[in-house]
Amino acid sequence: MSMKPEDEEFLHDMVIQLDETIRKLVIEEREIAEKLGVVRVEELKEFWQQALSEEEEKFFRITLDYWDRTLIRVWAHITRAHDTRAKVGHTLMLCVLK
Repeated sequence: MSMKPEDEEFLHDMVIQLDETIRKLVIEEREIAEKLGVVRVEELKEFWQQALSEEEEKFFRITLDYWDRTLIRVWAHITRAHDTRAKVGHTLMLCVLK
């Protein structure tokens, strides 16, 4: 797969931007986790990983507040950014190998 130099440069820039986004999100995650405390973060992780029963999840949703929802949003953004970063990195590696 041959790539034009400007396309390769775009992908390199994208990697830099994604790395910066991930770095900022991890800092935001840490700050929110400090506000919430270890116990609540563990409860949210179980919810995020869908480890609760349907009944537990239903009750748990009622208890979510602003910071809970914000942390879950940050986790979703981090996951998406990591997935995109991996795909872009894979694309660049394929270009280098060919």
